[in-house]
This record gives sequence, C-alpha cells and structure tokens, in this order.
Amino acid sequence: MPRPLFTLSPRLAACGAFVRTGSPLIDVGTDHAYLPIWLLRTGAVPRAVCCDINPGPLRSAEHHAREYHTEDRLRLVLSDGLAGLGPEDGDDIVIAGMGGELILRIVALAPWLKDPAKRLILQPMSAASELRAGLWELGFPIHTERAVEDHGKVYTVLCAQYAGPLPPVDPVYLEMGRLTPGEPAVHRYAVKTVRRLTDQLRGAEARGEDGSRLRQLIRQIVQQYAVD
Repeated sequence: MPRPLFTLSPRLAACGAFVRTGSPLIDVGTDHAYLPIWLLRTGAVPRAVCCDINPGPLRSAEHHAREYHTEDRLRLVLSDGLAGLGPEDGDDIVIAGMGGELILRIVALAPWLKDPAKRLILQPMSAASELRAGLWELGFPIHTERAVEDHGKVYTVLCAQYAGPLPPVDPVYLEMGRLTPGEPAVHRYAVKTVRRLTDQLRGAEARGEDGSRLRQLIRQIVQQYAVD
C-alpha cells in the first residue's frame, strides 16, 4: 500500500489550488515532485510531467513517485525549463520556487505557451514586479493572484493565460498584480512592497533624481491596500 499522503507547504498548496481539475500538469523545476504527486494522489490531475535541469531532483522525484504509487502517471524529463517539452505534455504549467527573471526566461523561450488554453501558475521567490512586467509585454495578463505566508515570509502565486497584445500597463499592477485588498497575507505583501519602493525612492533622491513617479506609486499602493 502507498504511504499516507503528506501535507503540502503553504506555497505549494497555493500553487495546487490554481491547477484546474482534470488538466494534465507540467511541473518545471520540480522539488522532489511533491506537488504533482499530491495532485495525482488526490485525483486532481490525470497525469503529470516533472522536469528539471539537474538529474538530482529527478532521481528524488522518481523515488517519491514509486513510494506513493504514482510512477505510472508521472513522467520525468531532464530539461532546461520547457525546452524538452511541448503543448501535448500539459495544459497547466507550474513554475515555482525560482526568481521572477528566470521564470520569465522559461516562459519566453516556450512559444507554444501562447495559447489561451494553457494556464501558467507561477510562484516567484524574487523579482515579482519584473515578472509581471515581462508577462504583460509577452501578452500574458494575470487573471488571479494570491499572497501566501510560508516559513515567516510572504510570497505571491499568480495565474496568467495568453491574451495577445495588451494596452499600456498600470504601474500599481506591476507591483501588486491582481492581489485583492483585505485577503489573507495581502496587507503584509503590500507593506513589504511599500518598503522596497521607499528604499528605491531614497536612493533616487540621494542621487539627485526625480522621485515623483515613485512617490505617486507609493501613495497609490498605501491608499488601495490600507498600508499604515
């Protein structure tokens, strides 16, 4: 018999909550395959592909797949991002636990993602604003986003799908995405964002640069997200 199912970390649980029931899954940069195994064992997805640029995580994923009796529905691929995969491999694509700039590079190098039927579920560890900006330029607006606390830190998990060319972007969107004021962990995320932007403003002013754009952006976030 397979072992009792483990509990996902808050970050991975937030990613899993955005995966559509019945959608084949691709997990890029898999971390021991915990998320795909959990989704397979709970019946949320029919099959999954785990890919990683290094063989070590894939060996661990293979071990866990056997341990939880999911090896018949879980395929392992050694790949730099999505380079070794195609549209037939999955409809919901999770890229979690990486920097936002790396996530953006992986998305940009996979043109087959420009399909409204594909869902990107992304969890950046850093550079979330750069990721939002790059996705917008590529034609991937965020339609849902959630803040989550994990091990004392706050992160964002976002869903995006291709929509084609987009109009000029709102600067507040680049910093806060589709996070809804009042939802759990959003206030803490907004506070963190305001502190980062305030540091940028102080640096700009110290260099004698015009800080009016940053001041306006900070005011907007403070008002919309009730930051003290």
